[in-house]
Amino acid sequence: MLQRLLSRISPIVWLTLFLLGSMFYVWRLQQPQALVEVAAEALPLQCVSYAPYYKPGMNPTIKDSFVDPLQIEQDLQALSKVTRCVRTYSVGQGLDYVPKAAQKLGMKVIVGVWIGWVDALNKAELQLAVQQANQYPDTVRGLVVGNEVLLRGEQTEPKMHEYLQWAKANTKAPVTYADVWEFWLKHPTLEQDVDFVTVHILPYWEDKPVAIEQAVAHTASVMGHLGTVFKKPILIGETGWPSQGRQRFWSKPGAINQARYMREFLQAAQVNHWQYNVIEAVDQPWKRELEGTVGGFWGVLNTDLQAKFNLQGPVAERTDGFKPYVLALVLAVAAAAWGQYKRVPVNQMVLLALTGGVVGLHAYLQVGYVQLAARNSGEYAMLGGLVLLGWALVLLQLRPWLGLVAKPCIEQSLLRLLALAFLLTSAGLAIQGRYLDFPLILVCLPLVMITIAIITAPVREAAQAAIHAIGIWLTAVMVLIAANMAIAVAMTEPGNVMAWWWCAACGLALFVLPAKSVQLSQ
Repeated sequence: MLQRLLSRISPIVWLTLFLLGSMFYVWRLQQPQALVEVAAEALPLQCVSYAPYYKPGMNPTIKDSFVDPLQIEQDLQALSKVTRCVRTYSVGQGLDYVPKAAQKLGMKVIVGVWIGWVDALNKAELQLAVQQANQYPDTVRGLVVGNEVLLRGEQTEPKMHEYLQWAKANTKAPVTYADVWEFWLKHPTLEQDVDFVTVHILPYWEDKPVAIEQAVAHTASVMGHLGTVFKKPILIGETGWPSQGRQRFWSKPGAINQARYMREFLQAAQVNHWQYNVIEAVDQPWKRELEGTVGGFWGVLNTDLQAKFNLQGPVAERTDGFKPYVLALVLAVAAAAWGQYKRVPVNQMVLLALTGGVVGLHAYLQVGYVQLAARNSGEYAMLGGLVLLGWALVLLQLRPWLGLVAKPCIEQSLLRLLALAFLLTSAGLAIQGRYLDFPLILVCLPLVMITIAIITAPVREAAQAAIHAIGIWLTAVMVLIAANMAIAVAMTEPGNVMAWWWCAACGLALFVLPAKSVQLSQ
């Protein structure tokens, strides 16, 4: 009865509602939101983590990488507008030039010594760092001997004592070690060999991630606790918030949330007299390979060395302007022109125009998502293939509305591919969900369009010849989608809105894909 009632509503109505809803979604993301404004006395930033590997193809893990001194000078020139200090993580690959470049600009440097598995390499790095600290005593604020070495398990606590003691014996620069705050609590004896304690407090990466609303309060709580444990000064060596990427529990990356955390943190740092270093100066695309989308978007500057957010005034999640609407309009006009060329009735021409608008708007969002989420050629192929699969299914939904003829077996195959995409995506989220995004924007368009095609189709009795095919199809899809839903729920992230939306998408697919397959079999 319900389907008979819904089938009487023209697909033009459903498509119009879907297009308006999509336009409202994009519009809403572009609306500026008021945030706490940073007092002038809290600026500029005390210090920011600097790594020059933001250009295409640059990656510190590539052997024999080398950074041009001219780039370092240009980078520091850009950073001098937001801070008077940078923290490095190594003196290799040309980064030993940073103190010299910083001295020219009157900036300070916290020099990093990369400590890894190989003792000989560690000692060579340490010797070069000490040499830089001694050569530029007025520029080098401190020497960070090792970054999260104990967290990675690449050296033991006794060995770190040995490195720190050697550094202190060979330089007058203050010496420290940097690690996440929990590991400082596990290895408190390191305090005896440092001049100050450098801790990393990253609410997004906590074992129990913290929502943006409580993020700065969490940082303050950690600092309060550390103050009761350690007697020497404490430097927050890393803190910040990502502007893109996967939500973890209650921690949601985003442009607004990044700006909010930085503004509230800077105010708290001013009130509590914290010494801090922000991670990081510039977005690092190479980190996406290690940490997923989120790894590449911690910078206060983008890869064009432009500020990603202001510290005063409202902030919007997206700043696309009219570009998505223009693309939607162009495709809508093109589809309508094609309908005019084919001399289709007016109602069918309107259907074509609405579909073109919907596809154009979603294509803009989908291409943007693929650019963010795909980390290599394989992922580009898979995500791009999912986009093309969705567009093909959308076009096939026009078949009954325009009176076109196409073999049902083609659409049946595409439906099975979409079900497989749900299964593989959910399996990936279960295996390494920490670093994979939820591709909701890629599946939303085909799911909604298939739903509209189903509910607007005339209701017919099932054919006897289709019973066997229905059973096979329904069983296969139920298994696939049931696995998807189970995996999404098993992620045990009750505060993760995106995980629940993915679960909802799987639930919709559980009903829609078999129903469409049944419809094609009749």
